[in-house]
Amino acid sequence: MILTEKSVGIKDVARHAGVSISTVSNVLNGTRPVSLALTKRVMKAVKELNYETNLVGRQLKTGKSQQIAVVIPSITSIFFPNLLKSIQVAADKEDYTVSIFNTKGDINQERRVINLLRSRNYDGVMLSSCADVDQIETAEYLDFLHAINFSSQPMHIICLEAAISPKLDAVVVNDLEGTMKATNYLIESGRRNIAHIAAPNQYMMGKNRRSGFISSLLLKGLSVDDHLIVEGRYTCESGYEAMKQLLNTGRTIDAVVAGNDQMAIGAINYLKQQQIRIPEDIAVVGFNDNTPASLISPSLTTIHIPKEEMGAQAFELFMRRVNNDQSARMMICLEGELIIRNSTDPSVKAEWDMNW
Repeated sequence: MILTEKSVGIKDVARHAGVSISTVSNVLNGTRPVSLALTKRVMKAVKELNYETNLVGRQLKTGKSQQIAVVIPSITSIFFPNLLKSIQVAADKEDYTVSIFNTKGDINQERRVINLLRSRNYDGVMLSSCADVDQIETAEYLDFLHAINFSSQPMHIICLEAAISPKLDAVVVNDLEGTMKATNYLIESGRRNIAHIAAPNQYMMGKNRRSGFISSLLLKGLSVDDHLIVEGRYTCESGYEAMKQLLNTGRTIDAVVAGNDQMAIGAINYLKQQQIRIPEDIAVVGFNDNTPASLISPSLTTIHIPKEEMGAQAFELFMRRVNNDQSARMMICLEGELIIRNSTDPSVKAEWDMNW
C-alpha cells in the first residue's frame, strides 16, 4: 500500500514499526530513553514512510507543529506522573507529541522555557506556574504570557493547578474547599488544637490551602494561633522539620493538616520517632492522595485530587483553542474528595493503592 503525504501520521509510523505511538513520540522528541533496537525500527519506518517530510509539509500548510509542552516546577514531584500520563494519552489520539520541562520553581527559568518553546513553534503549553501573583513584577510576566497566548499565531497556554490570570484558560483544584473539608473533619472528630504545615505561599495552591485552614477554624468558632502555622517546601524533609518546630512551641497539638502528602509523611516520621501515637495523640491529614499515602504506616488520610481528569480536561481546553474557539476564557474547577485512612481513624480498613 502506498501512503500519500497527507495520510501519513504518527499512528502509521507506530503501526509500520510495530511499536506504540508513545515509543515513536519518545524517539522523535527525545522525551524518554528508548532502546537502540526500537529506535532503529522507528527511524526505519520514518524513512520508509517519508514521515519527516510529511511533518514539515503539514507545518508549512497549517502553521502547526503538532507539539505541546508541559511545564512544571518539579519533575521529581510524585504529584505529576498520573497527570502527565493523561495528557500523553489525549495527545497521542490527536497526533501531538509531548515534551516536559522543569522550572525548579524558579520564575526566571519558567520564562526562559516559555521563550524557548515559542522560538521552536510549539502549539501549546500546559503550565503549572511558580509565579507569585502577589508580587508586583508578576503583572509584567502575565502581560508577556498574554501576548503569546493572544497573538495572531498564538501558542495556547493552559494553566494547571492554579489560575494565575483571569485571561488564561485553566484547570484547577478547589484547594480552599478541600482544606476546609479536611479541617472540618478533624474538628467534627473532636480535635480542637490543630496545626497547619502550609504549602509554600509563593504558589496559589499554598495561599488557598492556608486560607481554607484558617477559614475552617474561624467558622467553627476556634481561634487561629500563628505559632501553629509553619510553612514547608512540599518535601518530606520540610514536613519533618515543620513538625519538629511545631512541637517545640510547647503548645498543645492534637491534629495536623498538611499542605500536601509529602509534608504529612515527613510529619508522621517525626511523630513516630518521638513515640507520639498517630492518631491517638495527634491525627494527621495530607492533600493530593499520591500513591505513598496508602502505603505508609499508618496510612494517610488525605484529600484526593483527580489528576487524570485534570490532564484530560487541560488537553481538551487546548484543542478548543486549536479549533479556533474564540469564546471567553474557561476555568474548570475540580473538587477534592476526603479519603479517610488510619492516620485519623485506626478502625478504618485502608486498602493499598496498587495503581502505579
